[in-house]
Amino acid sequence: MRRLATSGLGVFAALCIGLAGCGTTTAPGASPSTTPSAGGSAEPSAPSAATAELTAAAQKLNDDTVKVTLESSSVNSTGNLDPRSDKATMTLKIGNNSTIDLRSIGEDAWLQATGVPGVEPGKWLHIDGARLAGTSFDALPDGDAAGAGKFVERMADVTKSGDGSYAGTIDLAKVSGSGVSVDVLGGKGNAVPFTATVDDQDRLSKLTIDLSAIDPNLGTMTTTYSDFGAPVTVAAPPAAQVVEAPESLLQALGAK
Repeated sequence: MRRLATSGLGVFAALCIGLAGCGTTTAPGASPSTTPSAGGSAEPSAPSAATAELTAAAQKLNDDTVKVTLESSSVNSTGNLDPRSDKATMTLKIGNNSTIDLRSIGEDAWLQATGVPGVEPGKWLHIDGARLAGTSFDALPDGDAAGAGKFVERMADVTKSGDGSYAGTIDLAKVSGSGVSVDVLGGKGNAVPFTATVDDQDRLSKLTIDLSAIDPNLGTMTTTYSDFGAPVTVAAPPAAQVVEAPESLLQALGAK
């Protein structure tokens, strides 16, 4: 589990794109600003104004249900989140041999995995959500259910060009609860390039982080946010298939 959590910029960071948060903190350097009016100058917005806009766009992901899809060189995941009802599902594929499924309802979370050392296939591991507060598996915290805010708050040099397009850098070494290992970053994670897109409802719809700046083999990590308002159905696994997660696993996940 430790190997998985520290390879490819944090395997569990992919899962936590939808399941970890930063509250409603305004990104560093952001200041109150009005959105440039249509038909204004084609020049890029001032960094502080663009950062504020992108922060607001990430926060709007908390307003409704949302589908979160992540694609990268080593990890792919899809999740459906309902922040208002405090429930979510997520499926994570790691390479060609490992998968993780997660269900979350309120304070309860269940994890099932194949190809993951120390996890028995076919069983759902029940986890007390309170023990995961502040970790990469902190399921649907208030203020950042879709997990984008924790990345936005560490962005810098943000500029806006065109309709709803943004670019800048992000300090991955300081992204709280992202699962990113400082050792993996190798001192190269404090200014990683990113691009982002906001839809016509002023919601963040795509975030692409260029991990090749750290290691060419990592490529890009792209997260898309879609299907706003679609119903999300989550059911607890059958009791006969559920066991309590072992303490060793909880400790590996950073549980308190």
